[in-house]
Amino acid sequence: MSHRCPKPAADQVAARRFPAARPLALAVHLILLGGAAALGGHAPEAIAQQTAAAQASRSYDIPAGSLSQVLTRFASESGIYLVGAGEAAEGKTSRGLKGSYTVQAGLEALLAGSGLTHQFTDGKTVTLKRAPSKESEAAHSPRETKLQAIEVIGRDERTEFAETTFAATKTETHVLDIPQSIGVATKEVIEEQNLVQLNDVAPYVAGVNEFSVYDDLTIRGFRNWDDRRINGLRAYNNFWSQPYIANVERVEVIKGPSAVLYGQASPGGVINIVTKKPLAERRHEVRADLGTFGSGDNQALVAFDTTGPLNESGTFLYRFNASKWDNDSFRTEIFDKGYSVSPSLSWVPSADTRVNLELSYTNRETVLDRGQPNLAGADALGVVPIDVSVTQPGDGLDFQDFVASVSLDQALSDRWRVAAALQYHTYDEDLTEHRITSSLPSGSEYNVVYGDRETEAETLSGTAYVTGQFDTGSVTHKLVAGVDALEQESESRQQQASNVFVFDVLNPVNIRRPVETYTLTTPSWSPWGADNKRTGVFVQDQLTLGDWDLLLGLRHSRFSTKPIGGEKNSDSKVVPRLGLVYRYTESLSFYGTYAEGFEPNFGYTAQEGGPFDPTSSRLYEVGAKHLGFGGDLLLTAALYHIVNDDIVTWANVTGNSDLMRQRGQEQSTGLELEAVGKVTERLSVIANYAYNEAKVTEDEVEANEGKTKEGAPRHAATVWGKYKLGGGFAVGAGAEYVGERKTFQEGFTLPGYTLFNAGLFYQSGGWNVSLLGKNLADKEHWTGGYYPGRVYPGNPLQVTLSARYTF
Repeated sequence: MSHRCPKPAADQVAARRFPAARPLALAVHLILLGGAAALGGHAPEAIAQQTAAAQASRSYDIPAGSLSQVLTRFASESGIYLVGAGEAAEGKTSRGLKGSYTVQAGLEALLAGSGLTHQFTDGKTVTLKRAPSKESEAAHSPRETKLQAIEVIGRDERTEFAETTFAATKTETHVLDIPQSIGVATKEVIEEQNLVQLNDVAPYVAGVNEFSVYDDLTIRGFRNWDDRRINGLRAYNNFWSQPYIANVERVEVIKGPSAVLYGQASPGGVINIVTKKPLAERRHEVRADLGTFGSGDNQALVAFDTTGPLNESGTFLYRFNASKWDNDSFRTEIFDKGYSVSPSLSWVPSADTRVNLELSYTNRETVLDRGQPNLAGADALGVVPIDVSVTQPGDGLDFQDFVASVSLDQALSDRWRVAAALQYHTYDEDLTEHRITSSLPSGSEYNVVYGDRETEAETLSGTAYVTGQFDTGSVTHKLVAGVDALEQESESRQQQASNVFVFDVLNPVNIRRPVETYTLTTPSWSPWGADNKRTGVFVQDQLTLGDWDLLLGLRHSRFSTKPIGGEKNSDSKVVPRLGLVYRYTESLSFYGTYAEGFEPNFGYTAQEGGPFDPTSSRLYEVGAKHLGFGGDLLLTAALYHIVNDDIVTWANVTGNSDLMRQRGQEQSTGLELEAVGKVTERLSVIANYAYNEAKVTEDEVEANEGKTKEGAPRHAATVWGKYKLGGGFAVGAGAEYVGERKTFQEGFTLPGYTLFNAGLFYQSGGWNVSLLGKNLADKEHWTGGYYPGRVYPGNPLQVTLSARYTF
């Protein structure tokens, strides 16, 4: 008989579990009890007096208004202290309270129908929390089997960590039951830290750091630049600009190769962007941000989010997100402005049928920042100012991005469901730019070329699968079986002019250039692009026996690519996945996993060094996950070893910057530690540490064997704490550390850096205001880079004022 059950309240956990607690659980509870006493326990006599006072009746005449205002007045008149009222009651209204009530009865009357519940932590202190629905109780119960197969309607969660996810198993699964490490930046973290673009999440997920300023990350030592999913489906990644995430629900990093579920997948991990979906609760939010760098360059963002039911029965739900931004940069002639709109509609006629239709359109005008150039042959940084850019007035990277998707979750019976999703994505880009090429003898002057490029891409991806639950004796099975497919066409055309002028990095001149006088020619590699097709069949079974879960997965994938002007290439691969979870207690699990990955390397032209063999990878990982402090703090630890064979990498050949080559093998071994959530009702934390040893183990250039991989820091860490002062105010402070990183040029290393951040927060009623300062010491640092001519400086001191009003 399993001892897993729905998560109880924190006081019930202590009362029920303490006598039979195992060593680790016992130690945690001793710490909690000692911490509670240190934070101000009450003597039994005082508690008895306060309890008696709370049971006395008194008269109230509180008018209708926002629930936050009504609760604040009730607390003042009844003499109690409310914890979490502002956050829990946000966006809700109340009819008020009139008549004679005890504190207990008054709270029950005020909270009736609000979706909130209360808990006395002592005779005078009451904590408000969101009351779990029957559906969410099942979702958050570590031992309950959840059949919801795909995320169709929104989940009204407001936590620093995601307790369940769809991305790791194709069904909604509790994080403790997943034999794999998953890092998640929830919307709460995104909003609190004012994360605007994808790379901004890197410090808040262990093992992730920036490789460059583009949509270009390192995960567990491996570069990840073309492995993006939107709601689990692959989209076209333009690489040159990071996606905006200010209006997304969460960003998930499924670490390690995940080929069984997603087919083509990089060894470090898969990034899945989950969009905001309609909620059954009516809510509207207006947001405005104003930021500035120490140099005075400003950034601005306005956004609107509205959701709720469209009809009285609540069978139709809507959501509409819109945002507009206009950002300067501390970098010369670098800017970013645009807007996005995203309407979605969910049809939920019953618990058996759920359908969602979602559209998203982004129009963006920015520039392609080719990075800070350095002195020729330089082996260090700091001589050339970080604001130096070769970009000239008139340069631009303009693009339009459109995504349309539909998803279905349909019950076939009490134990079987079918899920399907289809996504269409188009991308159109116009690029004009000045960029450097080879160095001139003086060492600080570079030849500049001008390029004019157009890119079009179209992607259609879809999946359909069935999920079912059945028993064979004492073993419970949770089966997933399905197919997925992708078709993607892309084409780029370019004209360019060489040696249009000379740029001196020590005496930079950025002026509008006479591009109309340039003699443009079409290079030999233009046009380029490919027609890619991917199909896959997968099956996965989660077997549960008592406190043990065994996950078995298998996938057959087939890939084909026909490059423009080239011959069609195709390949196939069968990859397995094996995972084991042991639930030591309700709140503590241990896991181990083995998984394989597979990436075709089609599309490389002969000029780029192609064709290349496929890349394959293997993951070995063990770890532990613990929900501590009454389930409010998620702690994870993971040890992993990844082997990656036949990697395509930059050849670093003078005169051909586009030439690639294939490396035999790389290996990555590391440790990740994470803690996210609340320690007390007042104190929340985000802390992580990653140790990674990423080495080249086989290379045709023998001198490279044993060297550290490019862009892979050995140590990285983040710590952030936020403390609620009372009266709606809170303060936060933290630091980010990234160790030194190798580049593609031998002997040229990016130095490590530590950034200090702090914030002041205020929340009252529907208002949520923050003043956030990042890189307070104005530390000059570089977040990524390829070689001396292309390094990417990080932001200097930046202060952002953000205000949100929810109603």
